Amino acid sequence: MKITIDEINERNDPYQLFLDSIKSKETLRKYKKDLQSFLKIVPVKLYKDHLGKAPRNKEPSTLANIFVKLSKKDPELAANVIATFIKNEKKIVNAGKLSANTLPNHIKPIKVLLDANRIPVHWKSLNKLLPRRETLSNDRAYTKTELQKMIQVAPDITDKLIIQLFSSGGFRLDSWNYFTWKDYIAFKNKDGSYRGGSLLVYRGDPESYWTFVTPEACSTLELYREKWKADIGAYPRPDDPLVRAVKYPMIHRLNSKGVRKRVEKIVTEIGLRPPLPPGKKRHEVQLDHGFRKYFNTMLRRAKVNFLDKEDMMGHKVGLERHYERYQEEDFERFPEYQKAIPFLTISDEERLQLENQQKQEEINQLETKNHEIDDLRKRIEELEYGPEKRNSDLLNAIHNTDTPTLEKVLRPLVHLVIEKKYSEEEKREIFKKMSESRKTGKALKLAELLPTKF
Repeated sequence: MKITIDEINERNDPYQLFLDSIKSKETLRKYKKDLQSFLKIVPVKLYKDHLGKAPRNKEPSTLANIFVKLSKKDPELAANVIATFIKNEKKIVNAGKLSANTLPNHIKPIKVLLDANRIPVHWKSLNKLLPRRETLSNDRAYTKTELQKMIQVAPDITDKLIIQLFSSGGFRLDSWNYFTWKDYIAFKNKDGSYRGGSLLVYRGDPESYWTFVTPEACSTLELYREKWKADIGAYPRPDDPLVRAVKYPMIHRLNSKGVRKRVEKIVTEIGLRPPLPPGKKRHEVQLDHGFRKYFNTMLRRAKVNFLDKEDMMGHKVGLERHYERYQEEDFERFPEYQKAIPFLTISDEERLQLENQQKQEEINQLETKNHEIDDLRKRIEELEYGPEKRNSDLLNAIHNTDTPTLEKVLRPLVHLVIEKKYSEEEKREIFKKMSESRKTGKALKLAELLPTKF
């Protein structure tokens, strides 16, 4: 292993340090965009007055590097620039054009840039300038009726697939920027029907986790796969995006932005996105998060284990995930998810079919258990009253010194007659009566013991 001079010099590039400190590709994309928006509005005069020069161009790396130089020279000045930026953003919040919950996300990239370059800024005092976060408790999940309407008005299979995967998987909007066909695994019954499927969220990211999808979504995904072949001429490869953008002649991912546009068009068509009245900042149902809330609500109604539910939503559950070492490929959480499948299934017809299938499976399980119990009972009877046991009891009685002489003489004769004259079922019944008689000490008459044909 060698360390090159170029690699060492990269550590002197402030913008490169910023890039290196962000692990997620999607987070990197957002942070680069938000950081550039901030850097562009920093007055050029500020650089001329304090550094004696202006940025050469408007490239992100150029603006980031010169802002870092200014911040290193005067951290207090940098803090004042950021404070002014926050105050201007608050005006946009007050005008109802920006959510108070979104504003902190515009500050995070600035903090990452300065932290990566070890510039001491008093962030605690800056955070106090941020507006009070809005409570989102008044928004709700989509209802099943609303999801059914979405499916009805969905213009093509791509939209139906988005709605079914979104609602039955419970993942976040930016997950669409990661999904490939190798992230999906279908579970099938012996007859080839779908039991459900698993979906890996954020592959390659430290925050990756497994969730599951309904048989309904699996069936639509299979139809979508066939349509893919009809359109492209071949089935999708493992590394191909799970859902493709149809406007491109080549295979191109339908990213989160494209998914959001499609959902917004459908939701507007069913009347869930009317123009907001004056003073109201958000709709009753969040466009993408409404699916996630639906998922959470249905899992709670199905009484899914809390830790399993949180894990399927990608939530951190304290030390549980850190110490958990079950094999994910075994999908041990799937039985818990199965409890919620009837609740998550959108189509009434599909749900009734699923319920009938589950009832039939329960009947089959009961029948299997009954057969097992019957087999067990027969094995027990074989051990207690079968030929080996009967012969063993006879020999023990003959060799037992406590057995009366008359019984030693008569018992083999009775035994021989019974073994020759009666069926196996009748013989077991006779010896069962004899065993019960010995246990209770009650004497049996011959007529009570033997069938009439003796």
